[in-house]
Amino acid sequence: MYVADKAIYTIIGILSLIVVSAMSFDLKHAHASPVGKTLQDSFVEAASGDKQSNDQVLKAVENLLLQYPQDPLLTAYYGSTLAIKARDAWVPWNRPKYMKEGLNNLNKALRLLDKNAYTKPYSGLNEGIYIQSLAAITFVNMPTFLHQEEKGYEMLVEILNSEGFRYYPFEPRAWIHSGAVKAALVLGKNQQAVEWAVEMYRLAPTHPLTVEAMELVGK
Repeated sequence: MYVADKAIYTIIGILSLIVVSAMSFDLKHAHASPVGKTLQDSFVEAASGDKQSNDQVLKAVENLLLQYPQDPLLTAYYGSTLAIKARDAWVPWNRPKYMKEGLNNLNKALRLLDKNAYTKPYSGLNEGIYIQSLAAITFVNMPTFLHQEEKGYEMLVEILNSEGFRYYPFEPRAWIHSGAVKAALVLGKNQQAVEWAVEMYRLAPTHPLTVEAMELVGK
């Protein structure tokens, strides 16, 4: 599982670059510091290994959840932040605790999804697809004792094969294609990984995530 440990955190780092603009509150400006650092800036730093930034993000998201406890997008971000905390935990036996809590929040986010989520534009896609994809990629890359790999992979298969997903431009969905390629490799489904990577090449041959995917499958 050479991709497993780094894949989810790479994806989280990519996702953290996205400006949150389609919510009833503004994550981009929430909890901004005096020097202008946004929550999204801190997400990027946390994903790259800055423990202090991760603690700041976790506190900020927890505070927002007090105001919006049933918001699926916030809940999904919280689950991802806890996954980062699991990675960075100094005490090894704390990692399963944070990972399980992250898993619980991601499952909660999926339960909170309703029809409206799939009509809300979000990051070039819609909120429902975004949350499902973030959860699926996280599931695939969780430790094997949690038995989430197949669940995440099947979710990605369903997302990539859905008719609505195909109508979106490649750029906002590139990270999902990339995550699916890595998921297939993690599970030993190499032929499927090749097919998805070739599909990325057909759609956008020079895109950085396409180039990475082709390298991963040896093409």
